[in-house]
Amino acid sequence: MKARLLVLITGLALAIAAGCGNRSGSEPGPSPSSPVARTGPVSLNRVDYPVFPDADSGADPSVPAEQGGKGFTGKGWETNTDFDLIGDPHAVKGGVFRDFLPDFPGTLRIAGPESSSYFNYSVTASVAYETLLGVHPTTLDYIPALATHWQISPDKMTYRFRINPNARFSDGTPVTSDDVVATYDLMVDKTLQDPTDLLTFGKLNRPVAESKYIVRVQAKELNWRNFLYFSGFPIFPAHILKTLNGAGYLKEYNFKILPGSGPYTLREEDVKKGQTITLRRRNNYWAAKARANVGVYNFDELRFSVVRDQKLAFEMFKKGELDDYVVPTPREWVEEMNFENVQRGIIQKRKIFNNNPQQTPLFGLNARKPPFDDIRVRKAMALLLNRRQIIDKIMFNEDLPLNSNFPASPYENPGNPKNEYDPQEALKLLAEAGWNNRDNQGRLVKNGVPLQIDMIYENKIFEPELTVYQEDLRRVGINLNLRLVTFETMFKIISERQFQMVDMIWGGLLFPNPETSYLSSLADQNDNNNITGFKNARVDQLCAAYDKMFDVKERIRAIQEIDGLVANDYQYVLLWYAPYIRLAYWNKFGIPSGYLSRIGDQYMAYQLWWVDPDKDAKMQEALRNTSVKLEVGPIEDHYWDEYAKTHPSPQ
Repeated sequence: MKARLLVLITGLALAIAAGCGNRSGSEPGPSPSSPVARTGPVSLNRVDYPVFPDADSGADPSVPAEQGGKGFTGKGWETNTDFDLIGDPHAVKGGVFRDFLPDFPGTLRIAGPESSSYFNYSVTASVAYETLLGVHPTTLDYIPALATHWQISPDKMTYRFRINPNARFSDGTPVTSDDVVATYDLMVDKTLQDPTDLLTFGKLNRPVAESKYIVRVQAKELNWRNFLYFSGFPIFPAHILKTLNGAGYLKEYNFKILPGSGPYTLREEDVKKGQTITLRRRNNYWAAKARANVGVYNFDELRFSVVRDQKLAFEMFKKGELDDYVVPTPREWVEEMNFENVQRGIIQKRKIFNNNPQQTPLFGLNARKPPFDDIRVRKAMALLLNRRQIIDKIMFNEDLPLNSNFPASPYENPGNPKNEYDPQEALKLLAEAGWNNRDNQGRLVKNGVPLQIDMIYENKIFEPELTVYQEDLRRVGINLNLRLVTFETMFKIISERQFQMVDMIWGGLLFPNPETSYLSSLADQNDNNNITGFKNARVDQLCAAYDKMFDVKERIRAIQEIDGLVANDYQYVLLWYAPYIRLAYWNKFGIPSGYLSRIGDQYMAYQLWWVDPDKDAKMQEALRNTSVKLEVGPIEDHYWDEYAKTHPSPQ
């Protein structure tokens, strides 16, 4: 499922394991729009920051209060005005955050084919668009966004939302209930060619605009995620969508975006295909003073340039040509992140431990085609991966074996197979599958055809472990052909199911949605997350039951069973994961406690950090004077681990 809770986290989208960086600028330091330090005390009391500033000042005077207009009291409705600040009120606005992309996205759309990339949902969608409701990243409670209030009927089948009359798209157009209806129409348009959206939003009837500010939607079937997804999908402007169907949207908005109501906008001239993407903070953002936005969205610009060579990106980071660097491999972290600027505190490095849903690195096996249509071959491929050796020799024991599609979460099935390296058992399985003869080159053959497998991958940094696997396979008589492709090419090949084996990473979902990855009805369709062709009647049954599980503990039991069924079907060769985020950054940023949100990944830096004028000045002085050293902070940050001891996860 592509992430619809844009406040929270990207969804189950294909992730880019490499860090991000940018060529912009040659020296670290202030940008042309450098922030100015705050003067005077700053309140940390949430009550000093209204949830609805300038309440209803932009309301249409022709809409009466009982229809959501000015004077609306909210009697009989739900809202949330009791939530804590998300950002740090000490933050100052201004500056540029420079980052990089390992490849240019295949599209900048957030719907339709090739849209569910990590960048689209982690960056573009999360800052350019808003949803009816948000979810607080610490408590996971619903909080107002485009809607101020909401209602859920006693039978949990009908939802109503009251839209904030002050809400505006970036082109100045008011956000109304018609925009919600038009967005729904786009998501279920078959010409959009998005089976995941069609599956998700097809469970709801077409919304009804009761008034300019009140919209109602009724579910076709009981499903606890219906409210979650409907309240959390990005709203597009009806005045543009009324001239577009799904096919028109695919054609016209491949590399530009519809006006959104979020704090950033993306202009056509700021997209240089294959090179750069720049998002700019709006100076007319309608909700800039709302409590949910205090201390967040601080940078004037978010700049991304395509840097396809990971080593080049690292060198650019060291030179100050990008502002942070997600360290992709343990080897870089252990052996290469100790240069002079790190030792002098000019660059900081952190292992950030939080409750961010873990990414899952794995080898995907296309079970629709030989040889992986045979479970014995798939299991053999898992048993031939010497994970312990790779973790020890290549990962410097920084990572842990991955045994679940929901690692380090309540949803992980502890009984999943551990798949220790066992070439003898693997050969036994292969022989049972008919691969019991060898040719004169020592290769396993079946009906005279050698066992040869093509694996696509998109980043050279993974080659050390891939070549170890390749050599171990060669020893038992299997040829593994490694094929390096661009991320765009890999995404297309996977979407069209034209792969045999792929080295990839799935992002994590805070609230698992198993049907979009494992439902049998998606197995033979393109452009969805069931990339391996997985089919299982019991999983289909559990997915249907899961929809009606309003009790969290019951959902956990269901996902654990699904996790076990998928793991034992060997659709994927599970690899390893780090239970933290490895992040390095130039020491010029103001950063809130915990660095990222409780459930956020590295992309939360764009939303929560800011350029601190005092830190920036000290960093510049240290760069000029080699005798100056800045404080080197602790490498590990366990703020959220400590928080969890007294505040259990609300999942």
